[in-house]
Parts: sequence; C-alpha cells; structure tokens
Amino acid sequence: MPAPPSPQSTAIIVRLRALLDTLRDGPLAYPYLIARLGAAYPSPESARRMLTRDIEHLAALGIVIERSRDTPPVYTLRGGAPAYDDADLLTLAVIRDSVGPNHPYARQVAELLGRLTTELSDAQRATYAGHRAGAAPVQPAIDYGPHAARIVELEQAIATRRLLRLRYRTSRGDETTHRMVEPYAIEYYDRHFYLVAYSHNSGQIHDMRVDRILDVERLHTLPPGTERARPRVAFRYRLAAILAQGELSQRFDAQRVVERLDNGDVIIEAEGRSDFFIIQTLLRYRSNAELLDPPELRVKMAEEVRRLGELYDDEV
Repeated sequence: MPAPPSPQSTAIIVRLRALLDTLRDGPLAYPYLIARLGAAYPSPESARRMLTRDIEHLAALGIVIERSRDTPPVYTLRGGAPAYDDADLLTLAVIRDSVGPNHPYARQVAELLGRLTTELSDAQRATYAGHRAGAAPVQPAIDYGPHAARIVELEQAIATRRLLRLRYRTSRGDETTHRMVEPYAIEYYDRHFYLVAYSHNSGQIHDMRVDRILDVERLHTLPPGTERARPRVAFRYRLAAILAQGELSQRFDAQRVVERLDNGDVIIEAEGRSDFFIIQTLLRYRSNAELLDPPELRVKMAEEVRRLGELYDDEV
C-alpha cells in the first residue's frame, strides 16, 4: 500500500491547484495574483520565491506560466497538453464534423480545435480522426464566413435588447428599409442563417437572411421589462392521410390533431414563429398539405403557389 503524501507535498499540490485556478481567469499582475491566492502564499516575504519555484514545478509537467518584463510582472497561463479521454476526443470530433466549411465560424472552430489537439498522441489522434456517425453537419448553402462579423453584431443587439434600423435586399432583388426592428434570435434552417425580428413598420415577425442584410444602424436600447414578447402565429392546416399515419412530424409548436376526416386526412392546429416560416415549411409537403386558416395567411400561401405555377406555365 503506497504511503500517504506528506503534509509538505499536500501543501504544494494545494498551492499549485490554487495558482492554476486563479490564472485560468486571465493574466494577473503580481500584487493582484498574490492577493487572489490568499492563504496559499501566506508570507509576503517568501511569496515571490515560492511562486517562482511553483512555476518551475508546473513547467516540468508541461504547463507554462509566462512572466512578463513589466513592473510589476504580469503572469499568464499558457497551459500544456490537456488530458483527454476517449469521450472527450469523440466530443471534439463531433464538433469538428458538425461545422461545415461555409459556416460563419468555420475558421475560428478549426483554429480552436487545432490548438486543443496539437499535442495528441498517435493513439489519441487516431480516435479523434474517425468520422462520427452522430454528427449533424451545419453546411450553409453559401459561404457565411464574410458575414461572421454581421452575425456577431446582431447577436450583441439581441443580448443588449437594442433596436435596429436595417437596409435589406429581398429575394426579388429589391432593397427595403425597416426603420425599426426588435431582433429576437439568429436561427439556422434551410441551409441559411436568418435574423428573426419584429418590425415596427409592418407589425409582423420577419425572417431576414443574414447575407441579405446590407446595412445595420443601432438605435436605442429597450429599458428592462419593456421588450416585446415574441408572438406566435396560430394556424390550421390539412395533412394528407399518407403523412398522417403514426406520429406527426414536430415541425411546428403546440401542434395537435383536432379532426380526422373520413378519407384519412387530418386537420391540425399549430403555432409558428412567422408567416414566412409557416409557408416555407408547408411547401415542403407539396400537395400533401393545405393551409386553411387564418384567411390572410392562406392568401399569402395562394400567392406563393401562384408564382410557382407561373414558372411552369409552358410545361402544362
């Protein structure tokens, strides 16, 4: 049975742990570092000498703490080779395989993973290199790298409840200005990133493709408690019998069957975040779904279907 560690060894381990935990929060100048460490370095006279010795102990373990030439010196944790088990490596591989090259943060993710895996052993690298069946790649239809800064700007506006004025290019190529919008979220679907926002101009929720946002002007910040609750659009649709068997696909919120027709079709009530999202989602069902209510949304769907039909008039 191995002998228990001596009190001196235990004190060193506790001190090294305290030093690492403190510097993980970021670089610190010597006076602030010693103040944060508190009881770990109780003697001001010996603290600098003990700190130097502890940094040497950590360096022998591959953990580097840099000491600047400033007065007072600033100490920065540069880390070492992380200890990964197989579960950690599989998780890193899932992250790698889930971010396609057109993702707005593809470069940043690749650089971070490169730093995290640079010291892997051959066996660890073989585990990490394997393809993960559980990965669901986020592969946008276009390269969103040039729009990464825009996404960060919009995310900051969402976090700080800041209203925006946007200049936007529609799918038809027309430019329009939303004089005041309240941003809710950045969402990814149909292989594009969308800003979901409430427009005070139209009184509606809009899904605006991030790559079509031409200009952003920050307006005032909403006071706490005054932000608008994100509304939902209630609607009804008919789903053909061939798709209504068994469990329904959960593409909408609060979805429930309210009526079953003699031919096997079902009438469903549900909620969606915007008119655009509801129409685009139901169009995936082709002729197997019919939007019933509300009437104004059905008119929008009919207009969309009419425009689609015009594209193929010559083929009918």
